[in-house]
Amino acid sequence: MGSDPGSTGTVDDDVVAVRTVSGPGGTAVVARRGAALASFHDPSGNHLVLPTEPNSDGSDCSGVVLAPWTNRIRDGRYTFHGTTRQLPLTEPERGAAAHGLALRRDWQWDVQACTAQRVVLHLDLLPEPGYPHALRLTCSYAVDEHGLTVTVAARNLGRDPAPYVVGGHPYLVPPTAPESTGRRAAADGWTLSVPADVYLRTDPERLLPLEILPVAGSREDFRGGRALREIAHDVALGSLARESDGTVRCRLTGEGGTTTVLTCGETVHWIQVYTDDNGMNGVTRRAVAVEPMSAPADAFNSGQGLVVLGPHEEHRVWWRIGSEGG
Repeated sequence: MGSDPGSTGTVDDDVVAVRTVSGPGGTAVVARRGAALASFHDPSGNHLVLPTEPNSDGSDCSGVVLAPWTNRIRDGRYTFHGTTRQLPLTEPERGAAAHGLALRRDWQWDVQACTAQRVVLHLDLLPEPGYPHALRLTCSYAVDEHGLTVTVAARNLGRDPAPYVVGGHPYLVPPTAPESTGRRAAADGWTLSVPADVYLRTDPERLLPLEILPVAGSREDFRGGRALREIAHDVALGSLARESDGTVRCRLTGEGGTTTVLTCGETVHWIQVYTDDNGMNGVTRRAVAVEPMSAPADAFNSGQGLVVLGPHEEHRVWWRIGSEGG
């Protein structure tokens, strides 16, 4: 049996279902299934993300890592370097391959790299129909005084170039006491700020891209902070304005003025905003998914933001969840 900090369960440390990491910025629970963030609360016990059942079926993608693509690929079909590939239609009602290959896989803990303040997982994606490439994915969660930092790296283990997109799917809430977290329609009292100049207009039935448009004058303009009351959003936002250090900051502010901040590194180029309007078990608008992505939906076809990983090349992305006082 293992005994290193953060492990839970009664089996060997490399197969435990979840691990807990704690630091000056709070405490997080991470699950093997999908390398998912199951919960994160600040030192006062206030939740910054919607807690989710660890190792669930991933139907709402809560907290998972999305790779080697995010969102949807039209008809599950794409052409790369002259060869057309067909992926399984994991969202048949929309005729799409959705959310990549990693979200329902059990990742492996890197036991030697796990500490009280940091956990590391990895997943080897082997060649399969529709995606004949071998990738090693590595994901780390680390808590420090700034909050929880998530880093995802991908290395191409094969001999041929591989198309690649990566993202995360955290459901944010403003800093919220446990007894108030997850309430129906809570988002109606919140304001969201995302410094994006364009949005991706989609087909309302299939949620597939149609065109990129300026946010100015639209309901998708979050630049100055937009109240979420009774308005549904499921939109990719791009042309992100960056701080002097190269990061992008998105802010979700509650009625009391406290704010959860998503800070994204330089390889995050799009933010997907989803206001949880389908919810789970009929409970809707409990949280807001603010999803850092390297590219938007259908990038395997459009080429928009697509990364091409050469043999043995690596791509890395990071984002951090923290808070600001009211």
